[in-house]
Amino acid sequence: MRASLWAILLMVSSRAALAADGIHWTIVGPTSVAFDWRGAETTLDFGASPGAYTRTESAYTPDPLPDSSPGPYQEAILTGLASNTLYYYRIGEGPEHTFRTPPPAGSSDFWFAVQADIGSSLSYPVIAPTQAQIAADEPNVRGDDRPRFVLVPGDLTYGDQNGIEDVDAHFNDVQTWSQDAAYMPSWGNHEWNCLPPNCSARPDNLNNYEGRFVLPNTQSIAGASLAVGNGPADDWGWFDYGNVRFISMPSLDMSGSRSAWQTAVGPIMAEAQADPSITFIVAYGHFPAWSSGSDHGGDSSLQATFTSLRASYPKFFVSFQGHSHHYERTNPFVTGGVLSTVTGGGGAACGGVSSGQPLWAASRANEAHHLKIHVGHDFIEGWAICGPTGASGCNENCEPGSVLDHWSYFVGETVGVGDRPKSSAIREGVFFDVAGRRVDQPLSSGIYFRVRAGVREVVIVRK
Repeated sequence: MRASLWAILLMVSSRAALAADGIHWTIVGPTSVAFDWRGAETTLDFGASPGAYTRTESAYTPDPLPDSSPGPYQEAILTGLASNTLYYYRIGEGPEHTFRTPPPAGSSDFWFAVQADIGSSLSYPVIAPTQAQIAADEPNVRGDDRPRFVLVPGDLTYGDQNGIEDVDAHFNDVQTWSQDAAYMPSWGNHEWNCLPPNCSARPDNLNNYEGRFVLPNTQSIAGASLAVGNGPADDWGWFDYGNVRFISMPSLDMSGSRSAWQTAVGPIMAEAQADPSITFIVAYGHFPAWSSGSDHGGDSSLQATFTSLRASYPKFFVSFQGHSHHYERTNPFVTGGVLSTVTGGGGAACGGVSSGQPLWAASRANEAHHLKIHVGHDFIEGWAICGPTGASGCNENCEPGSVLDHWSYFVGETVGVGDRPKSSAIREGVFFDVAGRRVDQPLSSGIYFRVRAGVREVVIVRK
C-alpha cells in the first residue's frame, strides 16, 4: 500500500514538473502565430474543433535564452493556418485554450486592449485584478470588448528593479488573458536598461524578453547591440490586423533608435498609406510624445516626429505610450491630428500629474487603468477603464471598472464650425464635445458639434 502511494505521488510530481506556465502567444503574420512558455512540455497540439487536434508542433529552445529561472524555456511557431479562424490548443497534457488568427485585410469590428508599466503580483497588489479586468467583457463598455490581443508598450515586469522572480511571476499573472489573446509588446527602459560594465546589480536583461517573443516583421536597432542579452532582431516590428497597421517602437533611450526608427518606419507607413485595405496606422511604444506626468514629461522631438509622420501619412491617427504612470489623452485638433494616449497605469505605482492641465490634454487621471479599443470600418473608439484600488500613489477617485474617458476618432474628422467635412465617412448626426470625444445621447448641458446635411453645427444644451 505504501509503495503504491509513493508511486502515485511520484507520477503526480513528475506531471507537475512537466506542466507549462508563463504561456503566451504573438501574432507573427496573417496565417502564423508563435507560442512561448516555461516547462518541460515540448509539444503543442491544435485543431479547429474542441478536443480534435489535427496538428502537432514541436518546440525549440529560444534564442536568446531567458535566464530569469532555470526554465526550461520553449518556443514554437505555427504556420500555414487559415485566416480569421479560432483554433483550440493544448501544450503537452495541459488544459485546452484557444487562439484566433487575424481577420482578412480590410475587415473591422474587433477589439484590443492596451496596458503599460505593469510588473508582477509579487510586488504590486493590483496586477492580478487588472489582468482579470482586461480578460473580461467590461460591464460599462458597450459590446463584447474581450480583446483579440493586448498591446503592452513597455516596462513589462520591473524584474530589474524589484527582483528577477518578478519576471516569471508576470508571465504567470497575465495568463488570465495571454493564453487566449495575443500578447504584443514593445520594449521600455526596464527591459534593457543594463549596460556593461554596470550590470551586477541588475540581473534582468533584454534576453528575458527577446527570448520570450517572436515579433512580427521583426526589425533591428544598432543601439540595442549595447544591451546585455540582446539577440537577433526583435527590437521592434509591425503587423496588420484587419484594416489597421500596428507599428511598434524600440526603446527610444537606445543609442540612435529615434532617428533609425523614423527613417525605417517611413516606407512601412507609405506602404500602408497606399494600401486601400488599411484605414488606420497605429504606433505603440514606451516613451510618450505628450505627457504632463509628474514622473515623466513629454518629448518635443518625438512630438515633431509624430506630427511630421501624420502630415506625410494621413492614415497615422493614433499612438499609445507608457513610461509616465498615469492616464492622459491629447486633443488631436491641437496635436497635429495625432490622438496620443499615455497609458502607464497597468499596475505599478502611479506617478502623479503636474499642476495645471495643458491645453493639448483632453483628459487625464492619476489612476490605475487600462484601455479597451474598438475598431470599426471608419472609426477607432477607446475607453479608459478605472483599475482596482490599492495601487500606490493613485488618487483613487474612480470606481473600479468605471469609465475614466471615452473617445472616438473618425476618418477625416476635424471638429470645426461651419466648414464642410473632409470625408464622406463622417457620420451624420453623431455628436462630439469640445475635446473631440463622441457623446451618446441624451446630452447633458454643454456645447457640442455635429454634422447635419453635410454642414457642421454647434449645439448648445442647457438643462
